[in-house]
Amino acid sequence: MRVSVILHERLGNWNRQLRPRLTHQAVRWFESRSTGDLAGILAGLAAPVMLIDLARQPLDGLKVLDVVGSRVAGARILVLDLEASPEIAELARELGATHVVSGFMPPPEVAGLLDRWIALAWRDLERAGWSRAAPSDATTDPWGWLSDDLAWPAASR
Repeated sequence: MRVSVILHERLGNWNRQLRPRLTHQAVRWFESRSTGDLAGILAGLAAPVMLIDLARQPLDGLKVLDVVGSRVAGARILVLDLEASPEIAELARELGATHVVSGFMPPPEVAGLLDRWIALAWRDLERAGWSRAAPSDATTDPWGWLSDDLAWPAASR
């Protein structure tokens, strides 16, 4: 089993920043650009870790947050609000965001936070004993197709 990390952003910048910083973690990466993308991703996931970048479209990001909060219990969700709108941050917390960052947060700090959350999610998965086995994407995760068949050392989780 691997922890699912979902990156919801418009351009893919966080994907390029976070993957190299979190290679030591046994995770399955998903990218989402719209609420429609999430339907297939969220089905059957337990304890995912998610980053939602509101960018310049806060209402779309808040809709995504509402969908995730209503479909997945135990999700850890980081919302990034570059515009630093106080009312957006408050609403995001009400909709289920675990943490909201108003303004800029450097990629190493985002990676450090997600790294801690991935470790916590791994413990939740071990305790729960289940999560949907999602197929890997060979174009973005060349070793992912072997991950469930290999015995990953405990240190790599």
